[in-house]
Amino acid sequence: MPMLLLVSFYYFCNLLCLSVDVVEGFSTMGQKFGAPLKEDEAVSQLSSKKKGKKRQNEKWSIIKDTFQNLLLDESFLLLPVRSTTVNAAMQYTTEADTPHLMPGTHKHLGGAYDPETGSIFGVPANSKCILCLQPVWQDGSVTHYQPSVISLPPEIADQKMKWLRGIVHNGYLWAIPSWASAVLCVNLATHQVELLPLPEEVHEQQNPWQWHGGGMNPTKTAIYCIPSNAKHVLKVDMITKTTSLVDIDITAYPGMDLSIPNKWYGGIAGKDGCIYGIPYRAGAILQIDDQGARCVGPFYGLDRYNWHGGICVDGSIYAHPSHANTVLVIDTNVSPPHIKELPIQVHDDSIDITSQTYKWLGGAVGVDGNIYHPACDTSVVLKIDIKAQTCSTFGFAGESRNKWQGGLLARDGCIYCIPANGQHVLRIHTANGRNEVQLLGDLPAHKDKWQGGSMGKDGCLYFIPENGYRVLKITPPGSMASTPLREDDVRIEFV
Repeated sequence: MPMLLLVSFYYFCNLLCLSVDVVEGFSTMGQKFGAPLKEDEAVSQLSSKKKGKKRQNEKWSIIKDTFQNLLLDESFLLLPVRSTTVNAAMQYTTEADTPHLMPGTHKHLGGAYDPETGSIFGVPANSKCILCLQPVWQDGSVTHYQPSVISLPPEIADQKMKWLRGIVHNGYLWAIPSWASAVLCVNLATHQVELLPLPEEVHEQQNPWQWHGGGMNPTKTAIYCIPSNAKHVLKVDMITKTTSLVDIDITAYPGMDLSIPNKWYGGIAGKDGCIYGIPYRAGAILQIDDQGARCVGPFYGLDRYNWHGGICVDGSIYAHPSHANTVLVIDTNVSPPHIKELPIQVHDDSIDITSQTYKWLGGAVGVDGNIYHPACDTSVVLKIDIKAQTCSTFGFAGESRNKWQGGLLARDGCIYCIPANGQHVLRIHTANGRNEVQLLGDLPAHKDKWQGGSMGKDGCLYFIPENGYRVLKITPPGSMASTPLREDDVRIEFV
């Protein structure tokens, strides 16, 4: 079994079992029917109940103290501590009972990587702090990653769904506002946190899920945030640390409606110096540069949930098909960009229907230079052959919904896909022209476990917890994997 969830926590488990036994004892005590009790018998049973209740309270107090001592930070403590929270934490045990537990829902929406230091950050949504994974160096190499936090200012810490996606550049972490009323700007050397206020017009008509991702301009002086429910592009000036709104030119599209939600996702830099928003429900592609923002390409109609972000390879952006049955390709090697759609050849063993929704919501480039999309609601993996310009499916990954969103290429030539509702890590072999899929591990069954992640300087992969209680760490083999894939060469554990 490749999953190495090294369970200690034995003391904690035993305490919980004892606690449950005591509760069950109380539930049956005094419920037998028969002759009335004598006065001294009644007093004796009442005394036993009180003593049992006291023991139960004492054991539960120890359980709560043990649970609280395992938290990464006290800001993750949700009061009152409930048995459901403790039971969920029991599914995230580690070998040494490390105090890196993060209970709570929708804590982070994506991650960000600092290429200079190798640090990995969680973008705080409901979390009241910023998750930091710092590399620990010894004798010139990284031995492991140590979790820590940077606290958020109290005036915004309690806000829900604050930021979605982040960018690290020149020693600063920038996070894109989702429901937040400010852009997050963090000096990673000093841990100074700044909140850059949004333009006044945003406060007058503020919506949830305002922007979904963003990208930097070629000069690395500004971030342009992609409007999902917002009606404008948000520009973040990284030099002056100010924000402004950019109007979107839709004059060539009389059917376009900027008031609909879920318009564009992404924020992908093209080779032409522009940043592109991928049409999800919007009717056309969004193109942004330092001169402004405009829609380009064909009109696809509204409300179709077409594509969900994308990846740029060799100057062409390939958009992930959500409800669409084609891959959208934006060739930015020419100006204006050349836009086309590639049909998807579904293999014979597929059980999916043509109208399947939420098929693929992310992807990664394999060691062979092709793009691979893990199955979300569909049952198969999508492969985009860059040279042949063809799209096909392969493998079988199960029929459940929202299994994986996105993945990371590892040093063994395999892509490891980030489990959302999936109870396994999906491994996709991408070398030597032979594709094989493998399901690894046995993960908790609850929803939306991890979102986003990065490869560390130790060669391991780190997935950021959304509803999961800990960071998920994948240690792949140190050399290229061969096929058939082995069952024992990957280590999966909680940090």
